[in-house]
Amino acid sequence: MTIRHASQARRLDVASRVATTVRNALKSEPRLKQNDVALSARIAGTAAAAVAGLPEKARQTLTQREPELMTRIRGLVEAFGETAHPVSIALDFGRKVEARKGAGLGAIVSEAEGEAALRELTVARRLEDWAGPVAGASTLQRDYGIARSSLHRWQQNDDVIALLKGARKHVFPVEQFIDSRPAKGIADVVAIVPDHRLAWLWLSRANPVLGGRKPIDLLKRDRVNEVTAAALDYFAQP
Repeated sequence: MTIRHASQARRLDVASRVATTVRNALKSEPRLKQNDVALSARIAGTAAAAVAGLPEKARQTLTQREPELMTRIRGLVEAFGETAHPVSIALDFGRKVEARKGAGLGAIVSEAEGEAALRELTVARRLEDWAGPVAGASTLQRDYGIARSSLHRWQQNDDVIALLKGARKHVFPVEQFIDSRPAKGIADVVAIVPDHRLAWLWLSRANPVLGGRKPIDLLKRDRVNEVTAAALDYFAQP
């Protein structure tokens, strides 16, 4: 078992054990039905696993802001309850609505015609326009002192994001490097999001779950657990 898989297994174990303890404690609560007990237990387990996966400094911050945290958690649960029973608003149009018939879907086209129409609408974008500054192996060696052998090893181990440019050439987003090495934790994210383009798109964009910060910036600060937890939540299969 790899380190990242072991870390994920530990979080799942914490969530399961806490959920079992909470479930047993709530069994005698008369105001909660069986489904309510199970849901409450799972929420508690998930929260405990998230806290356990945070660095010590982040846990201290949560403790200092506990009242705010409790208020936000309560508000989140209550907001879900409100959306489950939306309020109906009666509308009085004052007149009979005239029935109308739309134009329909239009003519059915062949697959080839559809692809041709899509190509006309497609706007080509340079890789740098969405990925940011990128560099090939020669440039990284010349400007950043990164040996080709090290870059190849990192690429083989998914420790670095490599983007295909053209038919065969790979380039590497410069933003992922710190002190001439890729930020720690990139392999953990790629394990969750195997597609390097999608992984980099997620890593390089501000993330509201992470306080509006870019995941790659947090990886550069060794906050791997926070980033991988956010990636698991974002890309987890329903």
